[in-house]
Amino acid sequence: MNLMRGWLLQGKPRRLASACLPVACIAGFILTGNHSALAITDDPGDAAAAEADVLPGSNAPATPDLTLAQPAANKADALAAFSEAIIAEDNADSDAALADYKKALSLDPGYTELAVKVAYELARRGDPSAGIQVLKDSIQASPKAPLAYLYLSQLYAKFLNKPDVGLKYAQQALDLDPTNIASYIAVYEIEVATNQPAKAAELLVRASRQTSSDPQYWLQLGDFYIKSFGSNAPAPQDIKNLSAIYARALVLDGENVSTLARVADFYARSDQAALAIPLYIKAIKLSPANPSDGDVALENIRNSLALCFDAVGKTPEAVATLQQLIKDDPLRYESYDALCDLYEKSGDTDAALGLCRQMMLLDPTKFQNYVRSAALLMKEKKTDAAIQELTDARMKFPSEAEVTYALGIALGEAKHFQDALSTFEEADEEASTGETEMLDAQFYFSYAAAAEQAGQVDKAFALFKKSIDLDPESSAEAYNYMGFMWVDRGLKLDEAAGYIKKALQMDPNNPAYIDSLGWYYFKKGQYAQAVTLLKKAAKTIQPEDAIVDEHLGDAYSALNDTTNALDYWQKASALDKDNKEIAVKIAGARQKLARQSPPAPAPQ
Repeated sequence: MNLMRGWLLQGKPRRLASACLPVACIAGFILTGNHSALAITDDPGDAAAAEADVLPGSNAPATPDLTLAQPAANKADALAAFSEAIIAEDNADSDAALADYKKALSLDPGYTELAVKVAYELARRGDPSAGIQVLKDSIQASPKAPLAYLYLSQLYAKFLNKPDVGLKYAQQALDLDPTNIASYIAVYEIEVATNQPAKAAELLVRASRQTSSDPQYWLQLGDFYIKSFGSNAPAPQDIKNLSAIYARALVLDGENVSTLARVADFYARSDQAALAIPLYIKAIKLSPANPSDGDVALENIRNSLALCFDAVGKTPEAVATLQQLIKDDPLRYESYDALCDLYEKSGDTDAALGLCRQMMLLDPTKFQNYVRSAALLMKEKKTDAAIQELTDARMKFPSEAEVTYALGIALGEAKHFQDALSTFEEADEEASTGETEMLDAQFYFSYAAAAEQAGQVDKAFALFKKSIDLDPESSAEAYNYMGFMWVDRGLKLDEAAGYIKKALQMDPNNPAYIDSLGWYYFKKGQYAQAVTLLKKAAKTIQPEDAIVDEHLGDAYSALNDTTNALDYWQKASALDKDNKEIAVKIAGARQKLARQSPPAPAPQ
């Protein structure tokens, strides 16, 4: 049956013309091998006689050499039904196709692959019990075929919610063929679903101890092993086990480009870039100069090689690899994207901006390039240019809330606080009707900061609380900002201190949070405690911060230590040359010190 199916599907060189020769007759002809029964003749009488021999419904008795024994006749009729099913399927008549497939199985239930197809279609249509019966009939006809057991386990476990029965059949499939990775996966998934993690883990160990000589077995096992971690990072021992699994595939098929690339991909993902590099290089050497659609994409391998070069500190080699990729294929977007990342990482903002412009031309539909370009412009302190870039992008992509979000940030950087706040409000409204995933803790933190800078403290407090509620584990910065904005305004000091201390509990050595607590003590009039904390913050914060230095200068001034106050105010002024308030403090300190200095001795 399988051989016949292969013949029928082999490129489908011609359509079966049932009006001339019914499929059943063709099937009979194929199975009997009697070529003379369909001999072509020029004599109409002979042709009529031949037709009487082979066409169903003819009154003439079949010739003896065309008479089939019952098992062979069943197979012929099964093949005929199968052929009709394929035609129906090609004509998008799924009901007729299913009926013909079922008929084929009733005549030849040992065709396991077809039994699986029919069973799943029945289950999909809401009749898993009928599908189960089809698979059980198939098992009775072919008890050594593991595929039917495997899919029977899935129907019981996933459609009828009977994992215990499903596990029994999955285990039978595994026992029949211990080198079939699909059976391990089926058993594993049921063990996990029934809260048996230890048994599931042991199953992976059992699978890794097999002696399969099929490289695909090891590649698929490795891929599934990785998938089993979900969102959890694998432990060092897991990485070691996976390395051994992928190494087996490499030993068996180390001259295959696809295998080399997949093993190298594992090494790259598991922070073993040094091991991935030689495999990528070998895959490139073995790749055809003009790979076909079915081959591993040479460009993807070279792109991955560049990223691995960068991961081991060989950034010039990474850049050179990507530049060559762009030279070979100037329209390959991914190469520009990866090279832009490298330039940005190395601090070559101008080169990164140039690539952003090229990516905008390559794919004008990607709003992310405008957002990225604006972020690079802000790094260069070109906030006006960034605002213009995002304003233009907003006109091109009016439904993309992320563009509005980025514009709000840029307006805040430019100290257009009221405009920034109204833009954040618009981004919030736009995202709520579509891009709700954008409305995360970081979004509401930035929105709250814009509200605070615009002087709307109550609104800012509510938004900070929302940010904290969305991500309590990463809320230290929100707690600190919330407390500091009150302390700085002299509002709710003790409540504000509670928020700052909560931030410090989460990140005890953060100099910005230490500065906030020092500023709280300053506002409370406890200047000595303020100096102690502010000195610690000024000593540890990197890069140096004008606000911290100014705070420390203020605290020294409150203790009448004008010399130290002047010293830190001057440091703050050097970092923030446009701050006129610091300039006033410096001038006052100098006058004070001048008055305190003894007059110069009179000349003798």
